[in-house]
Amino acid sequence: MKRTLTATTPALMVGTVGVFLAGCNAQVRAFSAVPRHICAGGRVDLEWSVVGSPRVTVVPPSPALPDGPVPKAGHATIAPTTKTRVQLHVTRSFGNPTTSVQEIEVASGVATKETLAASLGDPAASPGCSGGKVWASVHARRFSSDVRVATVASHPTDERSYEVEHAGIRAAVSPGTVVTAFARSPLAGDWFLTAPLGPDETCATVPPILVIDVVTECRPEAPR
Repeated sequence: MKRTLTATTPALMVGTVGVFLAGCNAQVRAFSAVPRHICAGGRVDLEWSVVGSPRVTVVPPSPALPDGPVPKAGHATIAPTTKTRVQLHVTRSFGNPTTSVQEIEVASGVATKETLAASLGDPAASPGCSGGKVWASVHARRFSSDVRVATVASHPTDERSYEVEHAGIRAAVSPGTVVTAFARSPLAGDWFLTAPLGPDETCATVPPILVIDVVTECRPEAPR
């Protein structure tokens, strides 16, 4: 009987401690950077909410958000001039620490190509196929309003012709052509891509990705 009691009691204690430690782990409830793709000097709003003791590390450093402890729920606005990494480190007594990261892309002053692709297998792209056409949408949400369209063209590996809609503008994009109809409109927002099925294609065999290339430029939004 003594041996049985001796073997059982430590096992119960270990199980209790294990549950206690799991409940004390640090948590990141929310951590966002909006927008995440900006022109140099553009504003990025950071928000966070954690369980535990948080501190941030910004690389390269930002005077608006110095490295160090921050409130458990808070926000800050930074204006990066180069690609920036914001790390949120959270610790809690007796629990495991955790880290969450936001990467902020910063466009240079030169024209930059962005590839916008919509997967027909992604319900968020609202895909469809009927009447000899296939379509889907791209939700370009990570860009600031200062990142603007210069030109639109087909992706080099895609020989389909597209009907493209964005910012209230509609234009045809054919292979080998460069379209300026969307010039100066913000890249951010919804892009709707429609392409015809090829002679030997069906809705079951159509290539699963609709894709276009957009050349962007940094142009501040006109004052109202």
